[in-house]
Amino acid sequence: MVKRYAVADAHVKRRQRWTSQKWCLLATNTVLFCYGLAILVLSVLTFLKFYLRADVVIVGEKTLLLLVTVAGSLCLFTSVVGYFGTMLNHRPALTLYNLLLWACFGVIAAIGYSSYRKNKWNIEGKLSYQWHYGLTPGGRARIQTNLHCCGYKDFTDFHQNSNKCFPRTLLPGCRFKYQQFTKQALTACYIAAFALVPLHLMVLISALLCSNHVNRKFGKSLPPKLYRIDYQGLVVGATPTSSSYNLHHAQQQQLQHRLNVGSALSKESTTVA
Repeated sequence: MVKRYAVADAHVKRRQRWTSQKWCLLATNTVLFCYGLAILVLSVLTFLKFYLRADVVIVGEKTLLLLVTVAGSLCLFTSVVGYFGTMLNHRPALTLYNLLLWACFGVIAAIGYSSYRKNKWNIEGKLSYQWHYGLTPGGRARIQTNLHCCGYKDFTDFHQNSNKCFPRTLLPGCRFKYQQFTKQALTACYIAAFALVPLHLMVLISALLCSNHVNRKFGKSLPPKLYRIDYQGLVVGATPTSSSYNLHHAQQQQLQHRLNVGSALSKESTTVA
């Protein structure tokens, strides 16, 4: 005995296939996930002092490092929301996804602008003020240890005593090394941030255009009852002006006609009886 299976309809198969917009949304969201993960991993490695100059970044660029961490976390969370909405065809989640993409764009732009502004406008004066008034003694000691220097210009300029920083030390001041490293770090930071802006705009535009077309149901279901059109009333009350007063007047005439017919029928039945 052979069991027979029903042959699937071609229209049903087409409805089960993913739309091209869904594939596009999935691809761009994967791009967002990749660079969000890369940004977050870089910030975590910095906090863990995984590379040589990480301590200088932690002490000297706290605000920028915080922005980078927020950007990586927000991009990663946004991509998870995007995967949830795309795979489950959940339009409210995709709406939240679009809103979060704008927040990610703002944080990435803030990273690029702040690093570019600090690098291009009087960075020498900013770093000098930071060394003398912004850093704690512990922060100055950490930079001196990492850059192998003593004091800002020389030993007498706001040094922090250590086993290598003392009055007859041969170590140079930290100004040149600190400025060079900060310039290089800020340049790399704003170049990377501004390079991500067009890529993120592509993700954002793709989300705006494709979110409603994640499946084939958009525009094909019945509208809510409140927004449905009463075609019978439109036909009866149609006039050259098509005003709402004429429609209301036609409906009142219909109601009055029905009442008149009902009263006439009741009178005839009473007479016959």
